[in-house]
Amino acid sequence: MAAVREAVGPDVKLYVDANCGLDLFHATELAHRIEPYGISFFEEPLTQNDVRQMAQLRARTRIPLACGQNEGLAFRFRDLLVNQAADVLQPNVTISGGYSQCLKIAGMAQAFNVPIDNGGAWPFHNMHLHAGVSNGGLVEYHYVAVQMLKQIFDGLPVPDQGWLTLPETPGLGFAPNVERVRELAKLPTSHGKGKA
Repeated sequence: MAAVREAVGPDVKLYVDANCGLDLFHATELAHRIEPYGISFFEEPLTQNDVRQMAQLRARTRIPLACGQNEGLAFRFRDLLVNQAADVLQPNVTISGGYSQCLKIAGMAQAFNVPIDNGGAWPFHNMHLHAGVSNGGLVEYHYVAVQMLKQIFDGLPVPDQGWLTLPETPGLGFAPNVERVRELAKLPTSHGKGKA
């Protein structure tokens, strides 16, 4: 982190993502080591987004904590809010129950004065959620996921100087390319379903 901070300078925001991979001891140790480098948030630091341990970690570090991209049920976000376990919630419309449920989650977060940011990629789907709520924030432009989405959808917006402009066409503003989806479904690892 010291090398990255030195390379990018003081004005670039840095984020750390543990992908729900650490226990409380190691997440605390890592947080203490990286605090001096101005981390904007520590994303999904703990296994299973354990609410009790997230609250404990939040009390032990100056780094804001973010989580929720892997949560699919609204009550999990409620528990994070009630237990003051996260500084930023990350509902994802492709994982957390679609737009209707994510609007409810954003509303709950707003009632607690907690912002939401997108985690877990799918920027072209999530940008609509974040543009439509007052506490919406960053949309993660995950390169690998974007390359996959380009294989499936036509008309995806292209970022310009770090900004995505919402399409003005109906719906999401982009559509699946049926022929490419059929071809992807024929791949040996696909078996006509699941991830290609």
